[in-house]
Amino acid sequence: MTDNVSYVFDDAVSTIRLERPDRYNAMTPEMWRAVTDGIRRADEDGARAVVLTGEGELFCSGDDIRSLADIEDDRDARALADTLADCFDAIERSPVPVVGWANGSAYGGGFELLMAADVTIVPTGTTFALPETQIGAIPLYAAKRLTLLVGRQRASQLALVGREISAERAVEWGLFARAVPEANLEAIVAETVAAFEQSAPEALATTKAWLGAPLRSAGERVGMRTGLGHLYAGDDAREGAKAFLEDREPDFAGRRNTK
Repeated sequence: MTDNVSYVFDDAVSTIRLERPDRYNAMTPEMWRAVTDGIRRADEDGARAVVLTGEGELFCSGDDIRSLADIEDDRDARALADTLADCFDAIERSPVPVVGWANGSAYGGGFELLMAADVTIVPTGTTFALPETQIGAIPLYAAKRLTLLVGRQRASQLALVGREISAERAVEWGLFARAVPEANLEAIVAETVAAFEQSAPEALATTKAWLGAPLRSAGERVGMRTGLGHLYAGDDAREGAKAFLEDREPDFAGRRNTK
Protein backbone atom coordinates (compact mmCIF):
# COMPACT_ATOMS: atom_id res chain seq x y z
CA MET A 1 0.00 0.00 0.00
CA THR A 2 0.91 3.69 -0.27
CA ASP A 3 -0.13 6.75 1.71
CA ASN A 4 -2.83 7.29 -0.91
CA VAL A 5 -4.35 3.77 -1.02
CA SER A 6 -5.46 1.83 2.05
CA TYR A 7 -6.25 -1.85 2.45
CA VAL A 8 -8.38 -3.23 5.28
CA PHE A 9 -9.38 -6.87 5.72
CA ASP A 10 -12.25 -7.29 8.13
CA ASP A 11 -14.85 -10.02 8.59
CA ALA A 12 -13.93 -11.73 5.29
CA VAL A 13 -14.21 -8.51 3.27
CA SER A 14 -11.25 -6.58 1.85
CA THR A 15 -11.75 -2.85 1.34
CA ILE A 16 -9.41 -0.94 -0.97
CA ARG A 17 -9.83 2.80 -0.68
CA LEU A 18 -8.32 5.59 -2.80
CA GLU A 19 -7.24 8.25 -0.30
CA ARG A 20 -5.98 11.28 -2.16
CA PRO A 21 -9.03 13.58 -1.89
CA ASP A 22 -7.01 16.78 -2.22
CA ARG A 23 -6.18 15.65 -5.78
CA TYR A 24 -9.59 14.07 -6.41
CA ASN A 25 -7.92 10.66 -6.05
CA ALA A 26 -5.91 11.16 -9.25
CA MET A 27 -3.95 7.97 -9.86
CA THR A 28 -0.17 7.81 -9.80
CA PRO A 29 1.72 4.68 -10.93
CA GLU A 30 2.29 3.87 -7.25
CA MET A 31 -1.45 4.01 -6.61
CA TRP A 32 -2.19 1.72 -9.55
CA ARG A 33 0.32 -0.79 -8.18
CA ALA A 34 -1.17 -0.51 -4.69
CA VAL A 35 -4.65 -1.33 -6.01
CA THR A 36 -3.19 -4.31 -7.88
CA ASP A 37 -1.45 -5.49 -4.71
CA GLY A 38 -4.67 -5.08 -2.74
CA ILE A 39 -6.68 -7.19 -5.17
CA ARG A 40 -4.08 -9.97 -5.01
CA ARG A 41 -3.78 -9.72 -1.24
CA ALA A 42 -7.55 -10.13 -0.86
CA ASP A 43 -7.32 -13.55 -2.48
CA GLU A 44 -4.39 -14.50 -0.24
CA ASP A 45 -6.34 -13.34 2.83
CA GLY A 46 -9.29 -15.52 1.89
CA ALA A 47 -11.66 -12.60 1.32
CA ARG A 48 -15.16 -13.41 0.17
CA ALA A 49 -15.52 -10.00 -1.51
CA VAL A 50 -13.48 -6.90 -2.33
CA VAL A 51 -14.92 -3.40 -2.04
CA LEU A 52 -13.18 -0.75 -4.15
CA THR A 53 -14.07 2.80 -3.15
CA GLY A 54 -12.67 6.28 -2.67
CA GLU A 55 -12.53 9.13 -0.20
CA GLY A 56 -13.76 12.64 -0.81
CA GLU A 57 -15.86 14.38 -3.42
CA LEU A 58 -14.93 12.20 -6.43
CA PHE A 59 -14.26 8.51 -6.73
CA CYS A 60 -11.35 9.23 -9.05
CA SER A 61 -10.49 11.96 -11.55
CA GLY A 62 -8.28 9.63 -13.61
CA ASP A 63 -4.53 9.52 -14.02
CA ASP A 64 -2.42 12.24 -12.44
CA ILE A 65 -1.36 14.21 -15.53
CA ARG A 66 2.01 14.86 -13.93
CA SER A 67 2.72 11.13 -14.28
CA LEU A 68 2.05 11.36 -18.01
CA ALA A 69 4.20 14.46 -18.32
CA ASP A 70 7.10 12.54 -16.74
CA ILE A 71 7.19 10.00 -19.60
CA GLU A 72 10.39 10.53 -21.55
CA ASP A 73 10.59 7.63 -23.97
CA ASP A 74 8.99 4.46 -25.28
CA ARG A 75 10.34 2.39 -22.39
CA ASP A 76 8.67 4.67 -19.82
CA ALA A 77 5.41 4.52 -21.74
CA ARG A 78 5.41 0.73 -21.97
CA ALA A 79 6.17 0.47 -18.26
CA LEU A 80 3.11 2.61 -17.53
CA ALA A 81 1.02 0.47 -19.87
CA ASP A 82 2.10 -2.63 -17.96
CA THR A 83 1.24 -0.98 -14.63
CA LEU A 84 -2.29 -0.12 -15.80
CA ALA A 85 -2.86 -3.46 -17.52
CA ASP A 86 -1.67 -5.34 -14.42
CA CYS A 87 -4.33 -3.62 -12.33
CA PHE A 88 -7.25 -4.26 -14.68
CA ASP A 89 -6.06 -7.82 -15.25
CA ALA A 90 -5.89 -8.43 -11.50
CA ILE A 91 -9.47 -7.23 -11.06
CA GLU A 92 -10.79 -9.32 -13.95
CA ARG A 93 -8.89 -12.49 -13.06
CA SER A 94 -9.23 -12.41 -9.28
CA PRO A 95 -11.40 -15.29 -8.04
CA VAL A 96 -12.83 -12.87 -5.46
CA PRO A 97 -15.78 -10.74 -6.65
CA VAL A 98 -14.98 -7.02 -6.75
CA VAL A 99 -17.69 -4.52 -5.82
CA GLY A 100 -17.19 -0.98 -7.10
CA TRP A 101 -18.55 1.55 -4.60
CA ALA A 102 -18.42 4.95 -6.26
CA ASN A 103 -18.42 7.70 -3.67
CA GLY A 104 -18.82 10.26 -6.45
CA SER A 105 -18.21 10.92 -10.14
CA ALA A 106 -15.31 9.33 -11.99
CA TYR A 107 -13.32 10.18 -15.09
CA GLY A 108 -10.65 8.52 -17.20
CA GLY A 109 -8.93 5.69 -15.36
CA GLY A 110 -11.33 6.06 -12.44
CA PHE A 111 -14.28 5.40 -14.74
CA GLU A 112 -12.41 2.39 -16.11
CA LEU A 113 -11.77 1.00 -12.62
CA LEU A 114 -15.51 1.05 -11.96
CA MET A 115 -16.16 -0.63 -15.33
CA ALA A 116 -13.71 -3.39 -14.47
CA ALA A 117 -15.38 -4.27 -11.15
CA ASP A 118 -17.81 -7.19 -11.19
CA VAL A 119 -20.69 -5.24 -9.66
CA THR A 120 -20.54 -1.45 -9.49
CA ILE A 121 -23.00 0.71 -7.59
CA VAL A 122 -22.98 4.47 -8.12
CA PRO A 123 -24.82 7.44 -6.62
CA THR A 124 -27.60 9.02 -8.67
CA GLY A 125 -26.71 12.48 -9.93
CA THR A 126 -23.07 11.63 -10.64
CA THR A 127 -21.35 11.73 -14.04
CA PHE A 128 -18.68 9.76 -15.86
CA ALA A 129 -16.47 10.40 -18.88
CA LEU A 130 -13.35 9.32 -20.78
CA PRO A 131 -11.59 12.57 -21.80
CA GLU A 132 -8.23 10.98 -22.62
CA THR A 133 -8.11 11.74 -26.36
CA GLN A 134 -8.53 15.43 -25.59
CA ILE A 135 -5.10 15.43 -23.94
CA GLY A 136 -3.40 13.14 -26.47
CA ALA A 137 -3.87 9.93 -24.45
CA ILE A 138 -6.11 6.87 -24.79
CA PRO A 139 -8.51 5.09 -22.42
CA LEU A 140 -6.41 1.93 -22.31
CA TYR A 141 -8.88 -0.48 -20.71
CA ALA A 142 -12.05 1.01 -22.18
CA ALA A 143 -10.66 0.91 -25.72
CA LYS A 144 -10.34 -2.87 -25.37
CA ARG A 145 -13.65 -3.53 -23.61
CA LEU A 146 -16.27 -0.92 -24.49
CA THR A 147 -17.41 -2.24 -27.87
CA LEU A 148 -18.25 -5.62 -26.34
CA LEU A 149 -19.91 -4.00 -23.34
CA VAL A 150 -22.06 -1.34 -25.01
CA GLY A 151 -21.69 -1.66 -28.80
CA ARG A 152 -19.52 0.28 -31.24
CA GLN A 153 -21.61 3.44 -31.57
CA ARG A 154 -22.00 3.96 -27.84
CA ALA A 155 -18.34 3.06 -27.31
CA SER A 156 -17.36 5.72 -29.84
CA GLN A 157 -19.47 8.32 -28.03
CA LEU A 158 -17.58 7.58 -24.84
CA ALA A 159 -14.03 6.86 -26.00
CA LEU A 160 -13.75 9.03 -29.14
CA VAL A 161 -16.10 11.94 -28.44
CA GLY A 162 -15.45 11.95 -24.70
CA ARG A 163 -19.17 12.25 -23.98
CA GLU A 164 -20.07 12.70 -20.32
CA ILE A 165 -22.89 10.44 -19.20
CA SER A 166 -25.01 10.26 -16.08
CA ALA A 167 -25.03 7.45 -13.56
CA GLU A 168 -28.50 6.49 -14.72
CA ARG A 169 -27.46 6.33 -18.38
CA ALA A 170 -24.37 4.31 -17.50
CA VAL A 171 -26.62 1.74 -15.82
CA GLU A 172 -28.96 1.75 -18.80
CA TRP A 173 -26.02 1.04 -21.11
CA GLY A 174 -24.83 -1.83 -18.91
CA LEU A 175 -21.63 -0.23 -17.61
CA PHE A 176 -22.73 -0.33 -13.97
CA ALA A 177 -25.15 -2.48 -12.01
CA ARG A 178 -27.19 0.08 -10.11
CA ALA A 179 -27.57 3.81 -9.49
CA VAL A 180 -29.11 4.61 -6.12
CA PRO A 181 -29.54 7.72 -3.96
CA GLU A 182 -26.42 8.49 -1.96
CA ALA A 183 -28.28 7.90 1.29
CA ASN A 184 -28.95 4.29 0.25
CA LEU A 185 -25.55 3.57 -1.26
CA GLU A 186 -23.81 2.00 1.72
CA ALA A 187 -26.75 -0.29 2.46
CA ILE A 188 -26.94 -1.52 -1.15
CA VAL A 189 -23.18 -2.19 -1.19
CA ALA A 190 -23.50 -4.14 2.06
CA GLU A 191 -26.41 -6.13 0.61
CA THR A 192 -24.33 -7.01 -2.44
CA VAL A 193 -21.34 -8.06 -0.35
CA ALA A 194 -23.61 -10.20 1.85
CA ALA A 195 -24.87 -12.05 -1.24
CA PHE A 196 -21.29 -12.94 -2.15
CA GLU A 197 -20.55 -14.06 1.40
CA GLN A 198 -23.52 -16.43 1.28
CA SER A 199 -22.41 -18.07 -1.98
CA ALA A 200 -19.86 -20.85 -2.50
CA PRO A 201 -16.43 -19.29 -3.21
CA GLU A 202 -15.44 -21.85 -5.86
CA ALA A 203 -18.77 -21.45 -7.64
CA LEU A 204 -18.36 -17.67 -7.64
CA ALA A 205 -14.77 -17.89 -8.91
CA THR A 206 -15.69 -20.25 -11.75
CA THR A 207 -18.73 -18.23 -12.78
CA LYS A 208 -16.71 -15.00 -12.72
CA ALA A 209 -14.00 -16.57 -14.89
CA TRP A 210 -16.55 -17.72 -17.47
CA LEU A 211 -18.33 -14.36 -17.52
CA GLY A 212 -15.06 -12.52 -18.14
CA ALA A 213 -13.47 -14.88 -20.65
CA PRO A 214 -15.26 -13.49 -23.77
CA LEU A 215 -13.95 -10.00 -23.01
CA ARG A 216 -10.28 -10.96 -23.24
CA SER A 217 -8.41 -11.57 -26.47
CA ALA A 218 -5.12 -13.29 -27.19
CA GLY A 219 -2.13 -10.98 -27.31
CA GLU A 220 -3.98 -7.95 -25.96
CA ARG A 221 -1.23 -7.15 -23.43
CA VAL A 222 1.33 -6.88 -26.24
CA GLY A 223 -1.04 -4.67 -28.19
CA MET A 224 -1.62 -2.41 -25.19
CA ARG A 225 2.09 -2.03 -24.52
CA THR A 226 2.93 -1.35 -28.15
CA GLY A 227 0.09 1.08 -28.76
CA LEU A 228 0.50 3.02 -25.57
CA GLY A 229 4.26 3.04 -25.90
CA HIS A 230 4.05 4.55 -29.38
CA LEU A 231 1.43 7.11 -28.36
CA TYR A 232 2.83 8.30 -25.04
CA ALA A 233 6.35 8.59 -26.39
CA GLY A 234 5.07 10.89 -29.15
CA ASP A 235 4.78 14.67 -29.37
CA ASP A 236 1.01 14.89 -28.99
CA ALA A 237 0.89 13.09 -25.65
CA ARG A 238 3.61 15.32 -24.25
CA GLU A 239 1.86 18.42 -25.60
CA GLY A 240 -1.48 17.29 -24.17
CA ALA A 241 -0.06 16.75 -20.70
CA LYS A 242 1.88 20.02 -20.79
CA ALA A 243 -1.16 22.00 -21.97
CA PHE A 244 -3.32 20.49 -19.22
CA LEU A 245 -0.82 21.44 -16.54
CA GLU A 246 -0.48 24.94 -18.01
CA ASP A 247 -4.28 25.33 -18.27
CA ARG A 248 -4.33 26.08 -22.01
CA GLU A 249 -5.60 24.52 -25.21
CA PRO A 250 -3.19 21.91 -26.67
CA ASP A 251 -1.61 22.41 -30.10
CA PHE A 252 -1.55 18.87 -31.44
CA ALA A 253 0.84 18.13 -34.32
CA GLY A 254 -0.98 14.92 -35.20
CA ARG A 255 -0.19 13.44 -38.55
CA ARG A 256 2.01 16.38 -39.46
CA ASN A 257 4.88 14.59 -37.68
CA THR A 258 4.35 11.14 -39.18
CA LYS A 259 6.05 11.68 -42.55
